Amino acid sequence: MQFNKKALQIYLVAGTQNFAGSDAEFVNHIEQALSNGVTAFQYREKGPGSLTGQRKIEMGKKLRKITTKHHVPLIVDDDVNLANEINADGIHVGQSDESVQKIIHDNPNLIVGLSISTESELEYSKPLIGINYLGIGPIFPTISKADAKPPIGINGLVQLQNQVSLPVVAIGGINTSNCQSIYQASKAGIAVISVIMDSKNVKETIDELERK
Repeated sequence: MQFNKKALQIYLVAGTQNFAGSDAEFVNHIEQALSNGVTAFQYREKGPGSLTGQRKIEMGKKLRKITTKHHVPLIVDDDVNLANEINADGIHVGQSDESVQKIIHDNPNLIVGLSISTESELEYSKPLIGINYLGIGPIFPTISKADAKPPIGINGLVQLQNQVSLPVVAIGGINTSNCQSIYQASKAGIAVISVIMDSKNVKETIDELERK
């Protein structure tokens, strides 16, 4: 799967815990998003109410089928074994997750994304060879992650992005009301959860999220 900056334009992050309906309805909701403009999908099955074990694997396989159908990269959050089990395109890791360098070394064919939110984390990431993109944030306050760090704001995003040559996706509290402010200040793509997963009209929501 080819991966470039365009893949980060509208990057959906979600697991079943982010959706109020059944597992089948969750898959259908994700497919609606993929068919209406989402450019990358991260399967993040984590937190209260999330799937585990074989159910998580089976859901991953279903998501692999629809991401392949729509030619959208499938990234798995912080689970290399799952990524390999379902033949995902990539893995996304945070600062406290498994060693990024080990993941890159052991899985040379996987796209690797890394989360950063501070200058010190950015300095740590610079020598790492093999990272394909950075997730920077949270930009705004968010309730989607119980362990979310303090928001860095748009100025923080721009300050960090200007120091790297890698593609960047902004994450954290992004919605249809504030996405254009990110576009005006930065070339970063946007990663979203609630704004799409809670939407009653996915196409309309994604249209509002697109860069104007």
